[in-house]
Amino acid sequence: MASSTSEPIQIASENEYVRIVHVNLAAGETPPKYTPAATPIVSVDLNSGNVRYSDIDDRHPRNTAVREIRVELKSAPETTPLALDAVRIEPTRFKVIFENDRVRVVRLRFGAGERGVMVSHPPRVLVTLTDVSVKLLFADGRTDERGAPAGVAAWLDTETLQTENLQTEPLEVVLIEPKSPHGFS
Repeated sequence: MASSTSEPIQIASENEYVRIVHVNLAAGETPPKYTPAATPIVSVDLNSGNVRYSDIDDRHPRNTAVREIRVELKSAPETTPLALDAVRIEPTRFKVIFENDRVRVVRLRFGAGERGVMVSHPPRVLVTLTDVSVKLLFADGRTDERGAPAGVAAWLDTETLQTENLQTEPLEVVLIEPKSPHGFS
């Protein structure tokens, strides 16, 4: 999660696969000097929910305020095929919005109180577009409750789980999945 300082560009977290960056710029403000850890970059606009993929760091001023999370793709973790790939198992909830040989970007929506089925996710960055409060049932029988406010991002490792939205409002997140040469299925 981003710190509470007012820096326009903040590195929220980083590992060997991705760097997660929060960007907050006023309308017309030129971004400060910043060198990405890697390209390409997947940007999630936190105001609109739109996702953009770019092979360059976009440093031009914009006419509107910018509030986004950028995921700089450094490398892909090794993955094994997912027998319960969420996109194949629950295509009405998990929609691929962009895919190429480097990354798959998936939008996930759950209605109020909805519960999904058991699915698998590869290593990924999860970006919250709405507040999230979920109960998770894992393949090994463990349960956990997780929550986060809208506008944060975190790296998550491979998981097989069933999700239940505990809120009375729909939830929406974007999953950014760096791809290895083997893909996910």
